[in-house]
Amino acid sequence: MVSIITFGCKVNQYETQLIKENIKRNFKDKNFVIINSCCVTKTAEDEVKKKIRKLLKERKKIYLTGCLIEKDKKIGEEFPDIEIVKKDFFIKFKDKIENFDKHTRAFVKIEDGCENFCTYCIIPSVRGPIKSRREKDIIEEIKNLSKNGYKEIVLTGIDLGSYGKDTGETIFSLIEKIERINKVKRIRLSSIELYHINETLIDFLKNIKKFCPHFHIPLQSGSNKILNLMGRKYNFAQYYEKIEMIRNKIENVTFTTDIIVGFPGEKDDDFRKTCSAIEKINFLKIHIFPFSERENTPAKNFPDKIDEKTIEEREKIILKISNISSNRVKKEFIGKKLNVLFEKEKNGYWEGYSENYIPIIVKSDKNLKNKILPVIPKKIIKNALLCDL
Repeated sequence: MVSIITFGCKVNQYETQLIKENIKRNFKDKNFVIINSCCVTKTAEDEVKKKIRKLLKERKKIYLTGCLIEKDKKIGEEFPDIEIVKKDFFIKFKDKIENFDKHTRAFVKIEDGCENFCTYCIIPSVRGPIKSRREKDIIEEIKNLSKNGYKEIVLTGIDLGSYGKDTGETIFSLIEKIERINKVKRIRLSSIELYHINETLIDFLKNIKKFCPHFHIPLQSGSNKILNLMGRKYNFAQYYEKIEMIRNKIENVTFTTDIIVGFPGEKDDDFRKTCSAIEKINFLKIHIFPFSERENTPAKNFPDKIDEKTIEEREKIILKISNISSNRVKKEFIGKKLNVLFEKEKNGYWEGYSENYIPIIVKSDKNLKNKILPVIPKKIIKNALLCDL
């Protein structure tokens, strides 16, 4: 039996699905494990290696692929008993997915690579430059996914907003064509950098009826000094200005973000600015990343490293502020109608996400899987809104 273990981002999850569909059709030997690896942080890399060691003890045949093999060319010396292969080893027969196993929403990769070169990030060196998929191939893939019952399409990429930079095609044309696919009911963007957001894009999206009003826009820090050290090409005032522009144009929009804690040189005042930024914006959710040194990145050699204890303390503070911010956003939608794509049932409650990415739970003995239904939120329970149908 083939087992595939995936670490990392939505792009990796898409690529795992592509590997799965190729293996089902084209590999006779089905007794092995594929690890689709991630190396964006030291924690992710350590988790991959821990899994390899565990599987080797169980005498499993292992194929290692993904970003880690691009970062560490000597990984095969560390683990001589595993096979090191590029993803193309598996993807030679079929270059489009038709399903997205164990998901109700389908992630579709439209672009690979990044050319931003933030000082802490290893991704440009392991993923390479921008490589956009052709629009016609993406549309064909989404049509097949929609025929197989997928109502929500999540457009993903390593630097999503760079789509078309290398081909001349545009994300505007792509989204317009996706909206014309009748069986697709929702179009969602995954993470998009602030650099790619402008009034033209927002005015376009607000007129796309199937567009989900949620943006994941990485902030990373509320301190202009730290943003500059990170190589981020904006300051907090510019970030906040674009958030407000989006809020003024798109009704019921929500925001999620990434924050890096403990970047070299992050003094107490810089950290306080990040806390204030979170409180000012009110994010629905924050992904918190302790700073992680990566080989061959400028930040690895930056002075004024932050000790682990301070990073852990700051991480806890951000988490607390994040939870308060999240509840504040959710309370705004109590009593308002939301539309929810239901995904799974647990202990008599159906779980799903609203169009603006708020987690929703509803008590029902009916089968709601893959249905989009209107709900009225009543109150917050844990991290979700409890609703009536």
